[in-house]
Amino acid sequence: MANKYKLAEQENILESGNELAAIAAAQINYHVMGYYPITPSTQIAEYLDEMKANGRHTVCMIPGDGEHGAAGICYGATTAGGRVFNATSANGLLFAMEQLPVQSGTRFPMVLNVVNRTVSGPLDIKCDQSDIMMALNTGWVIIMAHTTQMVYDFNILALKIAERAKLPIIVSSDGFFTSHQKKKVQLFKNDGDVQNFLGKYNPEVTSIEPTKNPVTIGPYMNEDELTGSKLQLSQALEDSRPIILDVFEEFAQLSGRKYEPIETYKMDNVDVALMVCGSAYETATLAVDELTKENPKLKIGAFAISQIRPFPEKELQKLLANVKVVVVGDRQDTYSGMGGNMSTEIRAALKNDPNNKTTVVSRTYGLGGTEFPLDSAKKLFQVGIDELAKAGSVKRHDYLEQYMGHAGVEMKPIHEPLTIESQKSGITVTMNEQTKKLDVKVPPLRELTGKAYRYAQGHGACNGCGIFSGINTFMKGIEG
Repeated sequence: MANKYKLAEQENILESGNELAAIAAAQINYHVMGYYPITPSTQIAEYLDEMKANGRHTVCMIPGDGEHGAAGICYGATTAGGRVFNATSANGLLFAMEQLPVQSGTRFPMVLNVVNRTVSGPLDIKCDQSDIMMALNTGWVIIMAHTTQMVYDFNILALKIAERAKLPIIVSSDGFFTSHQKKKVQLFKNDGDVQNFLGKYNPEVTSIEPTKNPVTIGPYMNEDELTGSKLQLSQALEDSRPIILDVFEEFAQLSGRKYEPIETYKMDNVDVALMVCGSAYETATLAVDELTKENPKLKIGAFAISQIRPFPEKELQKLLANVKVVVVGDRQDTYSGMGGNMSTEIRAALKNDPNNKTTVVSRTYGLGGTEFPLDSAKKLFQVGIDELAKAGSVKRHDYLEQYMGHAGVEMKPIHEPLTIESQKSGITVTMNEQTKKLDVKVPPLRELTGKAYRYAQGHGACNGCGIFSGINTFMKGIEG
């Protein structure tokens, strides 16, 4: 491909993944961000809002009543021809999930950051990839950033991919590990370079031309029409493959940083390979160096899949053509599905190559923010080394971290249970019929100090509010 861009001026800064996603959004200067806060992605909207207060951009920031509402705001703005941005995590993504196939099915582009976090329950706000893997079948392009630099870069090139492919796109990154840790990165010095790279967006149709070009968006379809629509969506994702490669190449010309659907480290002529996505990839590359330093005869390498959708089947078959064992680290599980999603997809891709003889072993690791230190990466490599030494000697799927609790532990209450009587404050509020004003009577303050201070709170995206609403409704029914 001929060079379309010259290398842009850049500067070094120290920022976190969330800050960099917000900076990229400000440089793009989106029309709309529909959003709702949830840890660990909340900072993206916070930083963007702070930058707007300082006059850094003109993005119209619209808070939703929840992630489902925020997704609806984003969808409405995309149908109107706007460039649109959002960020969410975990149960927030699941709450918005109903909207995602609607947007991809009607082919409107936007960029959604999914900052990976454990899906409840039980409740955990730290990182694994159980949320993003639930989005695999929504028809969105999905690219995963393994470093803070990639978070920034992917947030810029993602919009170009989305608009060319006429598909929405997710930029995935690991919560806290990538989103909150500050790293030295390169940033484009001039917003104009980013905006010139993206060019002007000219949608084919919009929902706001009722007289000039009226259209129906998302109508009801019967069998034949629906099948045709789904086939077109499937084809659109297939057609996005060369678009992604072209945009990666164009971005390399602009930034000097070249990305591939699969990032690799010392994968030439190896017997055992380790695949991990996200922040764990850097640790895996260190393990390659450490282990080969300890034993130079080891032929090992590491790789990470950056292009989750469309899945890079052909690239994977080529990469693993002569690899004897690949250990797939999944930061989530499909629960009785023979491993996590990346394990099953890699197995399927290799099965489609009749010449491939690679043994695939999967290990679930790092759930709920469990650290992935160098020793853990070495343990995953050792699984592959053991299988190489004796075929069939290791389980095809297992958990790296093994904890089943302690048998015989006696559960003891921490507090006395709350009663309805204990929660009554003694404060009364009545309407004065003559003055039409509220009369509020408060008992002596000393009496209030003895009242219960424990109250349940919940966040809609964590299902807390819904749970407590259900409990309260049930209790009222009993009382009634």
